Amino acid sequence: MLNQQWLMTFMTLVEVGHFTHTAHKLFMTQPGVSQHIKKLEQQVGAPLLQRIGKRFELTAAGEILYRYARQRAIDETQLLSQLQTDHEYVGDCRFGCSGAIASLLYPHFLEYQRQHSGLTVTMEAAPNKRIVTAILDNQLDIGIVTRVGDEVELSYEAIGHAPLSLVLPSQYRDQVLDIELLNRIGFINHPDGEYYLQQVLQTNFQTLPKGAVSTTVAAQDFSIQSSKVASIRRTGYVNQLSQILLPVSKGLGFTVLPQSTVDAFIAQESLWSVRLAQSVREAHYLVHKSHRPLPRRYHGFIDLIGQLIGKQVG
Repeated sequence: MLNQQWLMTFMTLVEVGHFTHTAHKLFMTQPGVSQHIKKLEQQVGAPLLQRIGKRFELTAAGEILYRYARQRAIDETQLLSQLQTDHEYVGDCRFGCSGAIASLLYPHFLEYQRQHSGLTVTMEAAPNKRIVTAILDNQLDIGIVTRVGDEVELSYEAIGHAPLSLVLPSQYRDQVLDIELLNRIGFINHPDGEYYLQQVLQTNFQTLPKGAVSTTVAAQDFSIQSSKVASIRRTGYVNQLSQILLPVSKGLGFTVLPQSTVDAFIAQESLWSVRLAQSVREAHYLVHKSHRPLPRRYHGFIDLIGQLIGKQVG
């Protein structure tokens, strides 16, 4: 690594253009300046100056080294400025959330960014576990998740609930809705599908389809709920949020999604969004590192998150 004191002496000498004046500026002696230049030349293994009488010119190596030193000084100044400045409308903002929440938030985030062009928005659509891992690895700063973990490094804050919707093809609207009908239609699964389905079945359907091992469900027993979910016939799997309702609209199965996702689907006439006897709401939590205060630039986004998720409460 280059000696930074010698490098500073060299850069100052180039910019001042005179050994004596450089010595005065750096509170050194002229021999001291010459010694720094000599040691720097020995360190880089090349002559840096070509003396012409009382003047000097840079060698090719000297020009390269000066450009490096100049850029390094600029970079250091910018770095210190960034470290010392916490600007509300400047900087990178990195978020992680489910695809459904991303669809809800991202258009509003972009509008906020358009108003404050110094901001940069990164939105990662991912399941809870991947979001938490990314925050722990400093790849994301804020996440929106549906479950509170036990990581001591993280802080979780409840920010609201969003209603879930049980969605069937519209041709089943006039039929009796029970667990047998759901099993006959079949489930269109997705990354959060089984978790969502479990919540809906737990609160609204109390028996398993015929042929399953158990015939009753205790709402507090997670293993029984898992059996109930596993007993439902699968007719498809989609991991792209915008496409999950397409097979439902074609009559190929049912699914469970956040109501905001269902509302955004164009072909509403092909869907039956069931009005459940017991509404099911999914909790949302804001998560970030507990020991790392969030920069001010996140405040506006956090306000938006609270407003938008709060509006979903059913």
